[in-house]
Amino acid sequence: MAEYPGRSGRRKFPPGTASDDRLDLKYQKRNTLIYASLISLTFFAAPVLYIGIQAGLCKHLHTSDTLANLPSTLYAAMAWFPIIVVWLFPQAAHLKKIMSFAYGTMSMTSLWITILMLSQPSDNMIIGSVAVQAALIGCSIGMVGILNWEALRRGVPEHIRGKALGLAFGLGPAFAVAGSLLTQLLLDGKLYEFQLPNWLAFDNYRYNYAILFGSSAVSMSLSTLLVHFYRIPLPAVDSERESFKAAILGGFQSLISNRVLFTACGAYLLVYCGYMIQNNMNIFTMESVGRAPQDLVGYQLALRFSFKILAGFLLGWLLTRTNPKVPLLVTVGLQIAGVLWVLLVPGYWFILAFGFMGAGELFGVYYINYPVSCSPKSQVRRNIAFLSLVSSLVGLSPMLYGWISDTWNLRTSFWTALAIMVFTTALVIVKLPARPKPCSEDQDEAELI
Repeated sequence: MAEYPGRSGRRKFPPGTASDDRLDLKYQKRNTLIYASLISLTFFAAPVLYIGIQAGLCKHLHTSDTLANLPSTLYAAMAWFPIIVVWLFPQAAHLKKIMSFAYGTMSMTSLWITILMLSQPSDNMIIGSVAVQAALIGCSIGMVGILNWEALRRGVPEHIRGKALGLAFGLGPAFAVAGSLLTQLLLDGKLYEFQLPNWLAFDNYRYNYAILFGSSAVSMSLSTLLVHFYRIPLPAVDSERESFKAAILGGFQSLISNRVLFTACGAYLLVYCGYMIQNNMNIFTMESVGRAPQDLVGYQLALRFSFKILAGFLLGWLLTRTNPKVPLLVTVGLQIAGVLWVLLVPGYWFILAFGFMGAGELFGVYYINYPVSCSPKSQVRRNIAFLSLVSSLVGLSPMLYGWISDTWNLRTSFWTALAIMVFTTALVIVKLPARPKPCSEDQDEAELI
């Protein structure tokens, strides 16, 4: 029998006992809080980590529009990188080390840009550094997203996972709002009617950007520290590195041979495509209320994040009370409600649709949680890396909606998105079991990392 550290000495468990039951309750709670904290800190630093302000910084340096968009291009181009890391380091024993390195990389790159902003080097030096930082963040942010899912799968039992997700994605959007408001205040010098006092309002824009990048460096430094407090059970036999060909081809074959897992991944891609109609919803503002989209974007974002906060707590509670399938239906249902609201409700009430879409945006959490639940712990990292890579193709769907609206009209693009969402709902209802189980499971031993 394996031994496992508990509240009193070491406890013995028969071989094959699920690690969910073997992990001490205090460690389960600790892992829940750490996961929620890491997600919230990432949300707070989102203006930097999701390459939200780099284009504006480049334009301050009088670059072309093409060069200003280079950081975003490099960021997106790194979608393949997690696959390489998963192949090189498949072992669960490396989980925390890789996460610490990734968070540390984001912290150090943000600190480097902060130093550059304060030391005022040449414009070319700043532009080149921002481009390199975007590429490194693109590599790192994908890895921490995947590895946090594995940490959640290994370190938080399924029956309380809803608490972790509810806390993370209930509080997380509030941190995103705080980070966004800080960005607005620093870059514009005012927030609604509030204006920074003279002694805080820097005339040199570089100081304002330095504060933003510096706050990101602090957030990611805290994240690097928090990772070390995760307590993750190790498998009795850890994964070994395979040849690259065997790992990639075998990984795809394993994913598509599991009918439930393959269907769940397909549902994720479909609902993601449906969600991308939001760009056309923003454009529709002119037709609906006769005003330019930018005139109401602040209200739209406020509704989006407010509804997302409420839905974050609600969906987490719902997962603990029901099963992983229910949040799939609820999130796609919220998106359907948002699109129907656009089609049927005229006037200024139309912007309430952005609230529904903001709540439905949490599909990105629960449509990934489902494949995580039906993946063996040793394959979570690989399966989610493949899913993340393939989901980059969803970036083509806004162009499809744009072509439809140019060829016919905006309303036709909404009906197209609605059809995709309804089909996804039917697929989930008919093809996915309420409680997915992995076809095989790993045995955990007494050691914690």
